[in-house]
Amino acid sequence: MTDTCILFFIKYPTPGNVKTRLGKVIGEEVATSLYRHFVQDMLKGFEKVESQLRICYAPCGTENPEKDFRDWLGPQYTYREQVGDDLGERMKHAMQAAFDEGFQRVIIIGSDVPDFPPELLTKAFLDLDMQEAAVGPSYDGGYYLIGFRKDTFIPEVFDNIPWSTRDVYQATLKKIHAADLELIRLPDWNDVDTIWDLNLLFRTNRNSSFRKSSTYAILREHSKLIREYDVDLPSHCRLDED
Repeated sequence: MTDTCILFFIKYPTPGNVKTRLGKVIGEEVATSLYRHFVQDMLKGFEKVESQLRICYAPCGTENPEKDFRDWLGPQYTYREQVGDDLGERMKHAMQAAFDEGFQRVIIIGSDVPDFPPELLTKAFLDLDMQEAAVGPSYDGGYYLIGFRKDTFIPEVFDNIPWSTRDVYQATLKKIHAADLELIRLPDWNDVDTIWDLNLLFRTNRNSSFRKSSTYAILREHSKLIREYDVDLPSHCRLDED
């Protein structure tokens, strides 16, 4: 699927710049290490998706941010700096740039869903052949993924959204419905920002392939602390009680 593109939105992993809510509980160094592994595990998953990939990195205040990201993740990827004053502007710019580059189906995905199956990304791209937009809601009221075809893209879907609130998904949904687009709703997923999200990530993946990931190895190391922040699992999540 050479006409498809994944736009992977990431930040540079320095203490205090990523996973700050987690850092207040498990320490900034551990939280930063976890984020590094989130990104690296997701990149491994993307290798299973037949699509082009653009790593869209947030400015990190250094002289040569692209070099910093290349030194971290490697020269094999194509990098694009995020442009815009808020998340909406950055996503709108990145998606429009990808369509201008010639891609026909584009999906933006965040870096906070390390256990998201790459098979669902492949399915979303295939579904976009028939449907007009795709959104993956997160449990916190936002979304972890959004995608469009070139001929159905509505840039205003990113305008005037109350970012970092529980209303992000619903506000986005209203814009998609107002444009009368046929929507693919992907499964609700756990967007990992808090210690409770981390607990959920740990508990719901005891029997999944994700338990072989580098992220899960760190979760095991800190399992005693993570278990202190127990949560009720969503009804559709499977739990291996031991």
